[in-house]
Amino acid sequence: MKGFSIAIDGPVASGKGTLALALAKRLDGFFLNTGAMYRSLALLAFEKGVDFNDEEEVLKLLPLVNVDLRDGKVFLNGKDVTDEIKKPDPDKGSSIVAVYKKVREVMVSKQQELASKYIEMGKVVIGEGRDAGTRVLPDASLKIFLTADVQIRAKRRQQLYKSKGVEKSFEEVLEEAKIRDERDSSREIDPLPTDPEKLGYWILDNSMQTEEESINVIMDELKRRGLLNDKN
Repeated sequence: MKGFSIAIDGPVASGKGTLALALAKRLDGFFLNTGAMYRSLALLAFEKGVDFNDEEEVLKLLPLVNVDLRDGKVFLNGKDVTDEIKKPDPDKGSSIVAVYKKVREVMVSKQQELASKYIEMGKVVIGEGRDAGTRVLPDASLKIFLTADVQIRAKRRQQLYKSKGVEKSFEEVLEEAKIRDERDSSREIDPLPTDPEKLGYWILDNSMQTEEESINVIMDELKRRGLLNDKN
């Protein structure tokens, strides 16, 4: 099978990361977790006491960030931070530091280098984020816009927090999701698409789907497009 890329974009808690990882495992591909890079930068800023809103100080941290993505795990400067970057502070900070132009330039460049390397190796690269299909993988063979009702996304987010030992009310998490949606779609640089269909995305609403059902629907779409054969 020749290497190609799949881009999965969508709002917060739509299940992009979980689905992209599961799809990468199904296809024996490479999971390009773009959001993890921004969360790793935010985590480093948090650990060093740097204000996420202080662009100048955040930019000073860029040379200190070495993110490695392996087997669905995220390593920051050699340390496994897969779980740490999902905690509230780095998660919240990621959408702030991701607005900075220089941060995006550096991160996108690294993401594209990784994608090219694995595609040349014959791998299917599955990139997820909020600009995976518009900026990171603009030539992706399949661009998926994964979405779900905001109430369902907030409920998923609340359960994720709970699994990490963080207690938050549903109302608080719902408000967080709405603020995040607004910030991501209105930012000046690489915003979350507001009209994804017009940009060539295949839209998948997984509000009422299990992970396995979503994977099967995507696999069927890949076969329909001739990107996979019936043996896959």
